Amino acid sequence: MSKHYQVLARKYRPHSFKELVGQMHTVQTLINALDANNLHHGFLFTGTRGVGKTTIARIFAKSINCENGVSSTPCGKCSTCIEIDKGQSVDLIELDAASHTGVDNMREILENAQYMPTKNRYKIYLIDEVHMLSKSSFNALLKTLEEPPEHIKFLLATTDPQKLPVTVLSRCLQFNLQKLTDSEISGQLKYIMQNESLDFEEDALNQIARFGQGSMRDALSLLDQSISYGNGTVLVKDIKAMLGLVSHDDIIKLATHLFNQNANEVIEFIRDISHRGDNLTNALNDLSSLFHRISIAKTVSSTSIEDEISLLSSKISAQDLQVFYQISINGVKDMPLAPSEQIGMEMTLLRMLSFHTDITNYTEKKTVKIKPKSVTKIQTDNITDAKNFSSSDTNSKLGILNNDSWEQLTPTLKLSSAAIIIVKNTIIESHSSNLLTLTLDKEFSGLLTQRIQSEIEKALKICLGNVTLKIVLNKPKFKTIAQKEQHANNTKNAKLQERFINDTTVKKIEQIFNSKIDMKSIKEI
Repeated sequence: MSKHYQVLARKYRPHSFKELVGQMHTVQTLINALDANNLHHGFLFTGTRGVGKTTIARIFAKSINCENGVSSTPCGKCSTCIEIDKGQSVDLIELDAASHTGVDNMREILENAQYMPTKNRYKIYLIDEVHMLSKSSFNALLKTLEEPPEHIKFLLATTDPQKLPVTVLSRCLQFNLQKLTDSEISGQLKYIMQNESLDFEEDALNQIARFGQGSMRDALSLLDQSISYGNGTVLVKDIKAMLGLVSHDDIIKLATHLFNQNANEVIEFIRDISHRGDNLTNALNDLSSLFHRISIAKTVSSTSIEDEISLLSSKISAQDLQVFYQISINGVKDMPLAPSEQIGMEMTLLRMLSFHTDITNYTEKKTVKIKPKSVTKIQTDNITDAKNFSSSDTNSKLGILNNDSWEQLTPTLKLSSAAIIIVKNTIIESHSSNLLTLTLDKEFSGLLTQRIQSEIEKALKICLGNVTLKIVLNKPKFKTIAQKEQHANNTKNAKLQERFINDTTVKKIEQIFNSKIDMKSIKEI
């Protein structure tokens, strides 16, 4: 490399509006204003780091001070343009508000504002990180910012506009610069690599663009580092080694283990990549991105979806995918709190496995045991054996099914938690032929999905044979199982509370401390 090497962020800083990447809404507004020579006296550029705030301000300064006249296309060759590019213009005063916070600094600057420019058409004050100014400095600036001399222009830049007084905001034209997209950043990186005649892989540049997180300067700094690491080349393997990234194939493999609910393979996989020294937080972020792509594939019909994404999307429901995504992004937030990255990653993935709702692999089930009551029984030789049921058996069983026998049948159904809630809040509306109609309380309509109804119907077929289930939303005519259970619990709690408050010891404690019992706190141990 050259003895006078210049970092890429400075070497490839845009010198005209045409060279700018992104920010078209801001650029178009400034171009129109410059071409019409309709210039405001104060401009405020806001946005995160590395999106072009200072760069746009300098290009604007050249546009209004170019010796060829005010226009959106400064020549870049006259002495004024060259001086501004080199940071040597006496009429472009760049200030770092963080080191000029005091009111005395601001007064000194404003006292010189009354004097005409030394050489150029306008005297320009470019104040970076303007939100760092003190309250007194803002107060001193207000009057001049509202009615400045005709030869003065204020260009303010900040990453935190919320800290600026409203009185300052109202005196400026505000431009909110957006984060750059990954494609915009990668396109600029590709142009730079080609211009520098260096070897690269596009996937490596895409990874650098993604790690830039919308900041061109961050991406260029990372590109500088990767060029040095690869000795003049930018390759995927070098980026992964430098940043501790997990390969795309490994992330696909991890997702496959998760969807197959293979806990042993998931734990073994995490330990392997942890021993390799890969960054597990980045791996969890990549897994979240993969869940997003799979969710898009399940929702949007497209022929451009990769085969591996289509295959994964067929192995998981949309509901589980949303749960997995939420768990993964929360896992990233919790990672700094974990004893180690490996433990945090393992617990996050185990949480996904615990919340998987695929009933075919559902192993941890609980069956409520209810003592049979002396009511009409379902006339079957074995209610849990469905293999020998014919259609005539199904008709006879539906014929004798009523709400009392329904109450005995429901505990034997192998269902997930959500399906149990639905069943407990239904009553039998009618049954004819192979059709069983249930009435569900309207309050629980939000829990009823096609998947839940199919699960209940599948469980009923095991007990009753070939039956079709229909669920209607209405107010039940009789008490549901859930209502009966709630009534029983309320009666039990009432008796418990009555026995507790009538206890002589409790009454003495109330008298001694002049207190009252919180009835809600009385619970059976």
